Amino acid sequence: MLKKAALSAAIGAMTVVAIGCALTDYGGFPGHTTQSEAKLWGKEVAFSGFGGDFDGTYSYTAKYANGYPVTINSYRNAVVGAFSRDGIVDRDGDDIQGRGGSLTAFPATPAGRFLKQWVAVDGAAGCQFFSNITFDKSALGPGIALCNNGANEEVDKDLDIQDAFASMGDLISRIWSGAVAQSFTVQLTSVTVNGTTVPLSTGVSASVTHNGLRPINMAVDLSSPGGQELLRALLSNTADKQPVTLGVGFAGGMSFTLPASTTVAFNHAALRAALK
Repeated sequence: MLKKAALSAAIGAMTVVAIGCALTDYGGFPGHTTQSEAKLWGKEVAFSGFGGDFDGTYSYTAKYANGYPVTINSYRNAVVGAFSRDGIVDRDGDDIQGRGGSLTAFPATPAGRFLKQWVAVDGAAGCQFFSNITFDKSALGPGIALCNNGANEEVDKDLDIQDAFASMGDLISRIWSGAVAQSFTVQLTSVTVNGTTVPLSTGVSASVTHNGLRPINMAVDLSSPGGQELLRALLSNTADKQPVTLGVGFAGGMSFTLPASTTVAFNHAALRAALK
């Protein structure tokens, strides 16, 4: 009976969402910070019958830093039933805007693009509904404003288990003060080759240890999606076995450039061999 009740509640909630709905109020997880936009998992809905700029498929993301305000994006794909395949290949919230959905599970049948329909900025607990809407692409506004003061399962790069440092001085001071555990994780988000910065859409997670004074060891898995993107960036922005100056950027704003006396050369054959 409880299982049936829970299923009925879930179906009922999705039915409410599927009437031209903007998510206007969202509490998120207490003490949590999203990397950028976190996708609200399992909340995509599609409907037809209204016509105009209402029919389509809707997907929702949220962005917040340890509480309010929360920026909530309601994305619309004009193609009805072109979902993001939640529960099959879960997509980060940053990968929704401008990207297509799929009309099928396997194989994928790409269709349409998710574009911003409504944006709401939730500044406080409670339900402010329509007053939170700061961007409205529709002619008449959303048919329903949905308030969720709690949290929803999110798909995101989890900053809570990654350390982001504003500068090398910030990193060292936190090591010296004991604020950073002996092993921690950083995320490489860009590489700079000969002064040109190449951003990475998928960050490379690196595990680092320290001896109480300075970082001493770093481990990077180049077989990860981010690692593979880094290899492709190096192949595209360097010449085979030719010297370049190199720098890297990390989540949080910290960057590091090799000393002027140091240059690096990459063996493209070896880099290609590491691509999967």
